[in-house]
Amino acid sequence: MQNNKNIHQKLSIYKNIFEENVRWGDTDGYNHVNNVSISRYFESARVNIIRNLETEKYSFVIVNFNINYIGQIFYPSKIKIGTYISRIGNKSITFDQALFVNNKCKASAKSILAYADIKESKAYKISKSIILKLNKIYGANDET
Repeated sequence: MQNNKNIHQKLSIYKNIFEENVRWGDTDGYNHVNNVSISRYFESARVNIIRNLETEKYSFVIVNFNINYIGQIFYPSKIKIGTYISRIGNKSITFDQALFVNNKCKASAKSILAYADIKESKAYKISKSIILKLNKIYGANDET
């Protein structure tokens, strides 16, 4: 489990902010948001970023995903998911994310996505144009 000192607990440090409302169906009988819903919130924020980078042939596919649950979330709530790209490799990118309710961090996540040819199911080198776009928008550094 990640040490709380490593969790970025200020929304302002994130390059992308994705807003979502907790839906009734995201909860259990006690109005507590279930863990699957939290995973989907993080997914929605990631997809919002990578959607514009995909083509019919190439896309980013998730190869590793870790969540740290910090506090409970209840219905109704407005949530904000902060995302930044902490690493761009030759064939993958790493997202660091945190989920906030009322400016309090309730969960954090780290995901690694490989750049792949969808039909061949094979990882490929990320193009320079995508790297430049990621650097320009999200301030990520090329670590290759």
